[in-house]
Amino acid sequence: MAEIWDIVDKDGHDTGMRCIRGEGKKIPNGLYHPCVEIWVVIDDRLLITQRHPDKHEGLKYDVPGGAVVSGEAISDGAMRELYEEVGILTSLSELVYLGALAVDNVYAASYLLRLDSLPTLTLQAAEVVGYKTVTAEELENMSAELTKGTWRRYNLYKNKLFG
Repeated sequence: MAEIWDIVDKDGHDTGMRCIRGEGKKIPNGLYHPCVEIWVVIDDRLLITQRHPDKHEGLKYDVPGGAVVSGEAISDGAMRELYEEVGILTSLSELVYLGALAVDNVYAASYLLRLDSLPTLTLQAAEVVGYKTVTAEELENMSAELTKGTWRRYNLYKNKLFG
């Protein structure tokens, strides 16, 4: 079944338009499809995941996340993606909203989840091929190994992650 996305404006408000993933139609400039990412921080370490080689920017590192499906609240998409990609079940009360950035037809909403310890992870094989936990310094030393969007948003939110 095709994945359908809501189309939002630069502030994340639904426009009433929809898009079918992979349909090949370009989202008009100034409009976006909502995506989420969840920065999981355990003490002073950040969970990063390695993308499947067949995905855009394959084998680069990012954080759990993905597209919000049509009719789904952005926060619900964050909880779903976190569970699907790495097997971490969380609640809305545990997520801290960091902000959103609208770039290149993607409205990326970012959340923070702080954990006392790293749970056993279950990786979604079609999306994630590995993971590691890194300090801020280690992450900054591997910037070339991160997806462009992850590096951009890390620099936007790093004080909230490790501050």
